[in-house]
Amino acid sequence: MNYVNTNFSIENTLNIVSGAMHTNKILLIEDNPGDARLVEILLSESDLLDCEIYHRVSLAEAMMELEKNTDFEAILLDLTLPDSQGFETLAQLITKFPNNNVIVLTGLADKSLGLKAVKAGAQDFLVKGAFDSELLAKTLRFSIERNQVLKRLEETQRVAHIGNWEYQPESNYFIASDEVYRIFGLPPRETFFLGQDLEDPKCPFHFFYQINRDVLDVGELKKDLKVTQANGYSKYVYIQCTVRKSQEYGEVIHGIIQDITERKLSEQELLKSQERYEEIFTESKDAIFIATLEGKLVDFNNATTELFGYPKRELESQNNIHELFYPREKKNEFLLKLRTQKSIKEYSIKVAHKSGEVRHCVISANIFVADDFIGYNCILRDITERKQAEKMKKARDLARHSAMMKEQFIASVSHEMRTPMNAILGMSNILVQMDLEKEQFNLVSSIKQSSEILLGVVNDILEISAIQNGKIVFENKFFNLEELLANLVNVMQYKAQEKDLYFETIIDEETPMILLGDKLRLNQILYNLVGNAIKFTDHGFIKIYIKKLFDIVDSVQLQFIVEDSGIGIPSEKIDAIFETFTRIRQKDRLYEGTGLGLSICKNLVEQQGGKIGATSEEGKGSKFFFDLIFEVGEASQLEPKSPELDHVELDEETPFRLLLVEDHKMNQLVARKTLERKFPNIYLKIADNGKIAIDILEQESFDIILMDIQMPVMDGYEATKHIREEMPDSIATLPILAMTAHAHISKDEKFKEYGLDDYVLKPFEPEDLFNKIAKYLRK
Repeated sequence: MNYVNTNFSIENTLNIVSGAMHTNKILLIEDNPGDARLVEILLSESDLLDCEIYHRVSLAEAMMELEKNTDFEAILLDLTLPDSQGFETLAQLITKFPNNNVIVLTGLADKSLGLKAVKAGAQDFLVKGAFDSELLAKTLRFSIERNQVLKRLEETQRVAHIGNWEYQPESNYFIASDEVYRIFGLPPRETFFLGQDLEDPKCPFHFFYQINRDVLDVGELKKDLKVTQANGYSKYVYIQCTVRKSQEYGEVIHGIIQDITERKLSEQELLKSQERYEEIFTESKDAIFIATLEGKLVDFNNATTELFGYPKRELESQNNIHELFYPREKKNEFLLKLRTQKSIKEYSIKVAHKSGEVRHCVISANIFVADDFIGYNCILRDITERKQAEKMKKARDLARHSAMMKEQFIASVSHEMRTPMNAILGMSNILVQMDLEKEQFNLVSSIKQSSEILLGVVNDILEISAIQNGKIVFENKFFNLEELLANLVNVMQYKAQEKDLYFETIIDEETPMILLGDKLRLNQILYNLVGNAIKFTDHGFIKIYIKKLFDIVDSVQLQFIVEDSGIGIPSEKIDAIFETFTRIRQKDRLYEGTGLGLSICKNLVEQQGGKIGATSEEGKGSKFFFDLIFEVGEASQLEPKSPELDHVELDEETPFRLLLVEDHKMNQLVARKTLERKFPNIYLKIADNGKIAIDILEQESFDIILMDIQMPVMDGYEATKHIREEMPDSIATLPILAMTAHAHISKDEKFKEYGLDDYVLKPFEPEDLFNKIAKYLRK
């Protein structure tokens, strides 16, 4: 049967939604044509409602209409349809379209079914044959109005997160608003729970079962609770419910439930924040207080009492805390800025401690007003230790700067002294090789000897400067102790023989010969001690003893003793001889030296974890001793000797071409004379600086280059870098030896970074220079 679409225009003075004329769309679901026509006629006779009726004859057709048209103000539903019978008809409709306003049409015998339908979600019911046009219109009108009110109520509940429920214990009737379902994480109007459902612990609304039982005992209930949603998450809710008695239903429980999760979490966060504040306030190392603008303390923490040094009671009785701020002009400026700017941060001020001590602080404060109180809160940070640390840092930086300046000064003086000494020693070496008269030979020898003494002084000053500035780096390599001592004896033997002294080395049989340590520093210590012994001994002997003291796992502790039969040391000066610039003087004799040798030895021993000392008797000689710990090794662990380190000879008649880059005229002369006397077939070209050297290399070919470092225009480092990186391979691969007065060149090895192969230190030993030239020419 096709549906009839009838449009009625009925004047209605009351507009349900906006107060103006409004046509209400009504869906009539009725399979009986007579009943359907009756409804249409009755509505046309009424002046209470303006309607547009959509008639459908089956539940399926109605469902299809509702799918495409959702804005019906009301649905008139016959419970007996061709495709659905009884209460099931309403259940299907409400389940699929839960938000629609349904008025059930029942027969005279089905009045109880209508009541059940209302409880199940229908707005109202009408009994066919028992209503006229006025009752039908009123029922529709009131239903539409009630539905609109309910929708507004539901919207209000949704916005406020407040739901309501009703429970009738006698009939086990339970109904809850949409918001109740939302609070419990359930989709509204898709799931309905009945009174008997609540008793099941698995039911999401089981919560209400216990609430309903509790309120029946006490009559009224208000409390905050934590509930679990269907998805397992928790929420905080506030419930309020009461029990009322009804003649029709007996006891009825009405309740509201509000989602207060956000408020509860905010309260918890506020509580935590307050607890954190209390903890910060109490435990803070900074003084925190609240005071009036006149300086009366209102509240303060323990750090405030510690900063000012007053007990709590004395601070509480203090009328003006500002009196403890110093100096006065800074205090006045602080208070003025606080009043005018309302806030001040990191302001420097001093605080008077009860003991009289002045503490340096920074203060941050903010004006605040609360009720009838006007004051400020304040944080005072004690920075006294930081100030002291900054002062110490400045002093340390100044000391470091002074040490650096001293080191630079000593290095500069050393370089400036070595440059002329190179000429003096170089010319002395040339002169002693000439045919001189005896007196001339003696004079030149004296010049040479004095220059060597002066060179030793310079070396000692440089060494002690390096030690004091922490520039000494110790190397750990395996070495042969017996070989080290043999070389020491070979070097020192001639000095002992000059004074006709007996020189002997005595080694304990248990002493291991292969050791791991710094061979050069051990040799330096022994060389200084033996040199001193020879210098202060005119008759008798010099003896070196080496004893094993202890075995320590894979290491050994050795003691070295240098004994002499010299002048000895007065007992009152034994403790001072290891200090810098300490010298032993005799009335009838003055000994050369700086007084730095023993200080150098002491530093070198102690920096390696050893101990050094001396015993002596004036006029009968001295014993100097020190101990060091070495790891014990085997001969197989010694580094193989490099052939390059051995003495290399070059046939004096060999022709070769050498470029000397040197700006100092006297040093040019010394180098030229020294090399030409040794190698008569040498071709030697001189360049006054690095730039000239590069120009010459572009025009001529050479076999080797001697390069000074400190020169005008272009220094040796720049020139070498240019040769290595910018010039053809035939020139870039030439051996280049640094020839410099910078004594530190052997320590920092900076020369290697620029491509220099080796160095010869000014004043140079002729044999050292010849050996280096021969070695690199052979390569």
